[in-house]
Amino acid sequence: MEVLDFGVAAFLDPTPPSSPPPPASVGLPAHGGQAARQDTDELPADEAVIAEDRAAPTLVGPEVQELRTEQGVEIHAIYEGRRTHAYYDPSSRIVTIHSGPGRGEYESPSGAAVAVVRALNPLVNPNRNGWSFWTVTATGNLLQSIR
Repeated sequence: MEVLDFGVAAFLDPTPPSSPPPPASVGLPAHGGQAARQDTDELPADEAVIAEDRAAPTLVGPEVQELRTEQGVEIHAIYEGRRTHAYYDPSSRIVTIHSGPGRGEYESPSGAAVAVVRALNPLVNPNRNGWSFWTVTATGNLLQSIR
């Protein structure tokens, strides 16, 4: 059994403790005769573009794919008697309002809903659940039906 001595001499010794050399597999350039090794966090070249493979399975179901147009799934909302048209991209969940109140691109259905409410009725709290604010135009069902 090893006995550790934490006596005064250990605190007064002016020589710094030696540190172990860095591991050879951290992706650092080779030096001193060591061979360079690939960082374990790096993807192999053939796996770098798997996400862009057109043959990869889609993240949305076939029923949602049928509703898609070139611009996305057509949705609308009626607020304060005004109908606002927009498109929803199921893959990214981005909602794009091309014209009218709240015109712009939003990262979520709720963000787009807030923009419409704020534009049409700035005196109220604009927070809305976008999944129940927007309607899928082709089916008449709430956006949450294709979530």
